Amino acid sequence: MRAPFPEGEQQRLKAVADYDYAAEPEDTDFADIVALASAICETRVALVSLVDEDRQWFKAGHGTDLTDTSRDEAICGHALLQDDILEIEDTIEDPRTSDNRMIVHENKLRFYAGAQLRTPKGLPIGTLCVLDDKPRRLTDLQRQALRTLADQVMTQLELRRTLRNQEILRQEMDHRVKNSLQTVQSLIRLYSGKVKDTTAQEAFSAVDRRLTAVIALHKELHQSSSVAQIRVQPFLRGILSHLRETCPPDVVIEAEVADFELASTEATALAVVLSECVANAIKHAFPQGRAGRISIECCYLPDGTVRMRCRDDGVGEGAAEPTSMTSLGQRIMRASAQQIAARLTRDEMETGYSVTMTFKPVTRA
Repeated sequence: MRAPFPEGEQQRLKAVADYDYAAEPEDTDFADIVALASAICETRVALVSLVDEDRQWFKAGHGTDLTDTSRDEAICGHALLQDDILEIEDTIEDPRTSDNRMIVHENKLRFYAGAQLRTPKGLPIGTLCVLDDKPRRLTDLQRQALRTLADQVMTQLELRRTLRNQEILRQEMDHRVKNSLQTVQSLIRLYSGKVKDTTAQEAFSAVDRRLTAVIALHKELHQSSSVAQIRVQPFLRGILSHLRETCPPDVVIEAEVADFELASTEATALAVVLSECVANAIKHAFPQGRAGRISIECCYLPDGTVRMRCRDDGVGEGAAEPTSMTSLGQRIMRASAQQIAARLTRDEMETGYSVTMTFKPVTRA
């Protein structure tokens, strides 16, 4: 017979849905619990069951291939009405289960015991149950073990629900932050196109490059499993992609970046220095349509030091260095390097310039 609805059924159904029960009907993470329940209770079958309006879903099973049944055939529906474990010694003899076609007659399961899965508000959403093919009774120790294991299942479900809600919130925050950063960047580019003063234009460009680095950092942090460490390779790839868009047709940017992780503050400083180096080379190293190459290398040295080197084969030695780079660009680079205690050197060569940044990261990945 179908079990009647428990008191507060609508609130109970809402709680069941909140645990995203149907997303993965079978959940291998509970496999150890049902196997342990079966072994302790000495039964053929053990199940984690969640009961919704029309069906019961087995999130994990031991000793059976069943994944769900209709609620009409859900013995766990009767367990939802109990204050404690529901134990049916012989399902053939009990009027609540004697007409159960699937569980009792087709699968020949003669014994049932189910401990409720209760939410922190006390709403029963399902059971941890054990079933066997012969009538029997649980011992006091087996009943206590079933209650304890049911509490463990509920703890796991509650943890997953909390993490899932946090992820939804994180994604919403990510969307808003990304939109805000892109809006600010669009405004900077709009006003940059309207000013005539070269110093102001350079300042706008420097802020634009810094924002590009922050946007790339935000994207990488959002995709990373860690909020403190990010992968340098894809992070700098995004920065360089933006810089390539500003290159003259005959200037090529080449990059060799090792695959390692840095703290977010270190990665940001690295990206800012790299952006300033490349932007300066694009603007000043290749006058009058001169073709050339900008080479970037970023790697770990054997002593655990990170080295970033940016070289160009531009006009180099003897060329007049622009005032904007001497003041604003170099101040930005020095400030960024100082944030992570990095050493910054700039060498003039016969063809072009080379900027090298070295530092010891907080932790090596």
